[in-house]
Amino acid sequence: MSGTDEPPVTGPEVPPVSGTDAAHGGPVAAAPMVGDRVVIRYRLGTGTPSDWRGASRATLSDVTGRLVDDGDPLVVERDGTAESIPAAAVTSIRLLSGVTVRNSEIRSLEVAAANAWPGIESDRVAGWLVRSGGGFTRRANSAVPIEFGARPDGPTLDAIRSWYRDRGRSALVASVDRLLPAGGPGIGTPVSDEVQVLVRDLGAPEPVSGSHAVLLADEPTDHWLRAYRGPDVDLEISRAVVSAVADGSVTFATVTDQAGRVVAIGRGAVTLSQRGDPWLGITALWTSPDHRRTGAASAVMSALTTWGTGHGAPRAYVQVEGTNRVAGGWYRRLGFGLHHSYHYLSLPDQPVPDSQMSPDNPPRPDVEG
Repeated sequence: MSGTDEPPVTGPEVPPVSGTDAAHGGPVAAAPMVGDRVVIRYRLGTGTPSDWRGASRATLSDVTGRLVDDGDPLVVERDGTAESIPAAAVTSIRLLSGVTVRNSEIRSLEVAAANAWPGIESDRVAGWLVRSGGGFTRRANSAVPIEFGARPDGPTLDAIRSWYRDRGRSALVASVDRLLPAGGPGIGTPVSDEVQVLVRDLGAPEPVSGSHAVLLADEPTDHWLRAYRGPDVDLEISRAVVSAVADGSVTFATVTDQAGRVVAIGRGAVTLSQRGDPWLGITALWTSPDHRRTGAASAVMSALTTWGTGHGAPRAYVQVEGTNRVAGGWYRRLGFGLHHSYHYLSLPDQPVPDSQMSPDNPPRPDVEG
């Protein structure tokens, strides 16, 4: 397995199916899952909830709440009441953050996540963190906006492009929801689906089924690295990337079978956010196909959250592609909810004229604090 006076984090409107291709070659938008907070827009008619505004001539209405059943009809819990909406009446579903989130909170968590996966080499360029990790993982080889005022203007993107060119690599940037424009012309080409950042509070360890012993270590073994990225992984580069943290702590979880074969792994890192709050980042979760549904992944998750709590982290986050419904559903059952999302853009090799850049499409105003 691998409030605020601002609007909540939202995704694009999507139909109630398992995924949809975004228009114009954009990233694939994630369809909501059970447990998500959503707004469902629907045609009024037989079998639908009445219009909450009481408008007698209305033909469309909407309901906001927690999705508790994604079958037909869709069921949304709103203020303690279950509302059923026939799928045929639904015109769109908008995915919301689990709770209302400020732009500054998104940026702050992105700093913690960047500190947890800083690559082998990093630097600052006009409010962006640029990272290089020998080509191992997108996270370790991409630029992310981490300072207030970081923008994708012409000079900035050219400087980012130059930094990566000096290292023999193409420039990749993380387009973080609400910190950058959704994707104006010329900024870059989407090269990933939507990645969701899910968060939860940490409390008492979850009960774990089975009898899987989890070994925590300060460094990854060769077997751990091969489980994470396959038998041909570059051990030197991969070890350097996954072992790197900025001003934090990291641990590597491993479960083995009776023969000593690695059957499940995970990585935990506690790092500080922009506000100085410690966060536990859980990454690199993997379970051997023949040991799935045996409790191995739950044992790894429990061990990592217990470790994170012991290292002072009150909250945890995971990053998962929105189209990975198996992992996304599992995280939600463990209490994780959407905080924000991002996707990766590949910058063109040549600088883009300023007339095509962000001034005509700025990000929403931030509310710091």
